[in-house]
Order: sequence, then structure tokens, then C-alpha cells
Amino acid sequence: MAEATAVGGELLPVIRFNNLRHAALASLYLGLSFTWLPYPLVVLPSEIREFYPTDFNTFIGYATGIGAIFAITVPPIVGAWSDRITTRFGRRRPFMVAGVLLGIVGLMVMMTAHSYTQFVIGHVIAQLFLNGAAAAYYAIIPDIVPDAEFGKASGFLAGMQQGGALLGFVLTFLFSTIHQVRLSLLVMAAVLLLSLVPVLWASRGEGRRPIERRPRAPVLASAIEFVRPLWTGDFGWVIFTRMMVTAGVAAVVFFLSSFFKDVVHVANTDQFTSIWLAVSFAAMIVPGIWGGSASDRYGRKRFVYAAGVMQITVALYFIAFYPTQQGIVLGLGALYGIGYGLYLAVDWALACDTIPDRAKAAKDMGLFHVAQTLPNSIIPALEGGLIDHFNKHVAVNSGYRVAFGSVILFFLLGTIFVSRIRSVR
Repeated sequence: MAEATAVGGELLPVIRFNNLRHAALASLYLGLSFTWLPYPLVVLPSEIREFYPTDFNTFIGYATGIGAIFAITVPPIVGAWSDRITTRFGRRRPFMVAGVLLGIVGLMVMMTAHSYTQFVIGHVIAQLFLNGAAAAYYAIIPDIVPDAEFGKASGFLAGMQQGGALLGFVLTFLFSTIHQVRLSLLVMAAVLLLSLVPVLWASRGEGRRPIERRPRAPVLASAIEFVRPLWTGDFGWVIFTRMMVTAGVAAVVFFLSSFFKDVVHVANTDQFTSIWLAVSFAAMIVPGIWGGSASDRYGRKRFVYAAGVMQITVALYFIAFYPTQQGIVLGLGALYGIGYGLYLAVDWALACDTIPDRAKAAKDMGLFHVAQTLPNSIIPALEGGLIDHFNKHVAVNSGYRVAFGSVILFFLLGTIFVSRIRSVR
């Protein structure tokens, strides 16, 4: 602990992080990604297709939209709550533990579902509490990681996200081979619980930052001040660009299994979707981990620009050629993964670089999380109906071209407007 920082007039120690502690601190992201990426992208479409053999894109959109409403509202509220309390267990860790345990309840409700309604209820419970846990978890990074190591921390988080998702898709692939994909939810629950243990150790000492007591403002003024970071300063541009990139992903990723079934004509859609996503996330790991540390030296923006070019290229190819050769489709998944890995490498670092008020880290990181959850609530709900409408009433499978077209638009906006972030290279 060679340095100290002054916060509210008090000197706080800055703890040097070695690689082991960085990895342990990022471990919960492995468990979250092992769960909340594979189950909405493979398990949810698979189960909804059983409940609604026709118009399933529409009902997939409804389910993801309903669940994501809670993913939007919960993180800023839980984040602000954790900014204002102090316990002997820390400020963030109690929320993380409670959120993970109750999120597992949602997974079990889904696993035992006998109807669309029960499945969606479980999905909502999982989204509600896992996003609450994530809101508190996100604030630990700016709380205890030294500023000079934000890029390195972002790289470890990206690696855990991609590695967790890769393992999760391998899991859904294995269960899909025996047509029991919903059983993967049980394994996800166990991995979530295990991934919580290292981060509880690595975040020891969190919650020591003094709470700044401020005079109460009128309710309306307080509400405006609460959400102001969404549209002001560099942090606002980070949120906007993340929102656009996430919208580009959400426009098609929830409907990949439908696309592979209708256009690529694969026999086992759950299996092939798991393979495609596993290839993509495997391709993300190296650029994700390397890019985080490299961006500390070379700047963040160039990684976002390179990512945008690769992602847009993949979407253009899908629109132009509607490939049916599975090898080409998997190769495009790898290219997409490299691009998205470069983006994720600097995603967290950009937020930590520009966070407006370190004393409100969890609340502001909760708003940053909204940039991921808001598109996931709106875009799939719109795209699912659009895909089914165009497929039925315009031309066979034309709805997927509409979806990929919107992907290109969102990625363009998310890439171009990174240039407006002035305080970051």
C-alpha cells in the first residue's frame, strides 16, 4: 500500500493489485456471464418455441422485454442504496450475496416451469436480483482498484465475461445434444454461487470510503440530479455509445436460433446456436484481455473504432449473402467475436475513466448498466414482432434483413460518437 488518496478530507490507502487479486475480483463476472448470457440466448428461445411453435420471435421479444424492465430500474436504485449504507460486511457485498441467492431462486422457477407464464416469472426474478447484485458489484471496481489499473481491471472483467459465456455455451451445447437444455439452469446456479466466493475475498476492505452527507434537495431536483449523468459530460457519451452498441447486439442476438433454423437450415438449432456463440466468445477472450491493458498505453478509442468496423462487416455479409454454409457462418461468428472483444476490453475502463462522482460510484455505475439493459428491454420486443411481420407479409425471411440492417445503424452510432468523449484518448 504505497500510496494514498484523499476523499472527503480523509486519506484512504490505495492497495496494489496483483494478477491473482484482479482475477478474483473479476470472478463474479464469470458466474454472471455463465448464466445471464447463455440462458436468454439459448434456453429461453428453446423453451418458448415449445410453448409457442408459431410467432415465437414475438413471444421471445415479449419475455426479454419484460425481464429487462427490471434490469433497467433495479441497478441505479440498488446502486444508490449501497452508496448510502455501511455495514461490518462492507457496503457492496451484502447486496451481492443477497442478489445472487435470490437470483438462483429465479433460475429454479424457470427450470421447473410448465407454462410460458411461469417461465417468464422465473426470468423476471432472475433479472431482478442478479442485476441488483451486479449493481453493487460494478461499484467495487472504482471503489478499490487504483486509477492507473482501470484498463487492466477492465481486461480481466472482459476475459471473465467471455470465458464465462464460452463455458456457458459449451454447457448448453452438451445439454442440447440430449434435448434437455433447461437442466443447464441447475449448473448455472451452482457456478454462480461458486463465483461469488473469490470476489468476497478480493473485495475485502471495500466500504471504507467515507459517505459524504449532503443537504436534502427538493424531490424533483433530486430526481433530475440522480439521472443527470445519463446525458451530461463524457460519462453521458460513454453511456450513449454503450447503449448503441448494446442495441446493435440486442437487435439480432435473441433471434439467432430462429435465423439459423429458417435461413441456415441447421437441424438442431439449440446445438448450433450454442456452437456459434461459443466460437464468438472464444474469439473474444484474447483481444478482450490484451486490449484492456493495451488501452492503458495506447488509448481507448482506437479499440472501439476497430471493433465497429469488424461488427459492421459481419452484419453486412449476413444481409448481402444470407449464407447457408455452416463453416462460413461460424467464421463470421469468430470475426464478430474479435471485434466485440476489443470493444469489451475498454468498456468498463471508459466508464471508470469518466465517472462523474466517485462518492456515488454504485449509483452512476448502475446508470452505466442501464446502457446495457435498456436496449435489451426495448429492442428485442420491437424486433421480434418486426421479424415475424416481414417474414409473413413481405417476403420469406425478409425480417432478418431488417434486423441486421438495424444492427449496422446502431453499431455506426456507437462507433462514431465515441469521438465525442473528450477526456479519454
